[in-house]
This record gives sequence, C-alpha cells and structure tokens, in this order.
Amino acid sequence: MNIDRKESYNKYENLPLLSYNCIKYMMASDLIWRLLKYNDKDAYKIDADHPNLTTAQKGTLIYNGSAEVKNFRIFSDFGQDASWTEEVTILRITPVEIIPRNHIYGNVTIAMEIYTHYLINQLSNYQTRLNMISQQLIEIFNGQEIGGIGVLYFDARSGGRSRMGIGGETPFKGNILTFCNWI
Repeated sequence: MNIDRKESYNKYENLPLLSYNCIKYMMASDLIWRLLKYNDKDAYKIDADHPNLTTAQKGTLIYNGSAEVKNFRIFSDFGQDASWTEEVTILRITPVEIIPRNHIYGNVTIAMEIYTHYLINQLSNYQTRLNMISQQLIEIFNGQEIGGIGVLYFDARSGGRSRMGIGGETPFKGNILTFCNWI
C-alpha cells in the first residue's frame, strides 16, 4: 500500500464545523445559557425572572453573520472585540491549533474564551460568572465525544495544552480554557 497517495491524506474537512459542533453539543446545558442571556446578579437562579431558555432562544444567541454583532453571545472565532462596552458576557469557541501526528491523524486544540463585563461578573451567590461558566464548560466537554473532533480532554496528559488562563481588556475580564484530543 502506498501511503503517499493523495487520497490517503487527512484533508481536515471538518475543520470549519468544529466550533459549531461544540456549540451544538452545549445546547443541552441550561446554566451557561442563563449566565450568557441574563446580565443581573441572579442569572444563575431558575425563577420567573431567569427561566431556562428554549432551544430556539438559545439559537438566537449564536452569531449567524449578522451585521448587528452585539445582539449575540456565542461566536465561533477567537479574540475580544475592544469596541464593546455593553454589560454582557460572551463565549467564543474555536480551534486554535492542529498538529498532525502523521498523514492521517492530527491533534486539535479548542479554545473556549469567556469575556464578561466587570460590572456583572460577581453573582449574588458569592461566585463569579466567569468561574461558573468555566466550570460548566469543563463539566460539559471533558472526556466527551464531539463530532468531527473526537474526545475532548481537559487533562494533563494532553501535553500541557489543556489549561485555564485569564484574558480580556478593560472593561472585560476573561477566562480562556483549552481542550485537546491529544490523549
């Protein structure tokens, strides 16, 4: 068998869908969506003012290429838009690294960036919005099979690529989580 044949090489056809597949996988979660939708200190509560979102309501928070970017809370790219000043929280999910292991298999690193305006970060339960969303993302994705990626890990065995760090520019604070399929 000739392994140098063009058709035997990985074309990474799923690369454009990796962000979307992660967002789709996250649809079953409710707490993250409430923390993104509701900007007050009680956003984590399930009550009359903070009901769980329907699938359709969640869909309206996902950026679809519209010119009015500030109506959305979830994006499939990276970085923080410095022009935002509204008191909101946004989540950005994107592949940030692909390292081929050989001509067929490669390892993917996915970044999940959470940015929240500093005035709405503290919640009434003495926790921060950033840390609650970060914990929820780890709970949802760690060790889970995600379409087009394989199993994502938040694990030291991933060659040190899985981690949580801080980011953001005033007036936003941020946490950046990286998950890998490296194990």
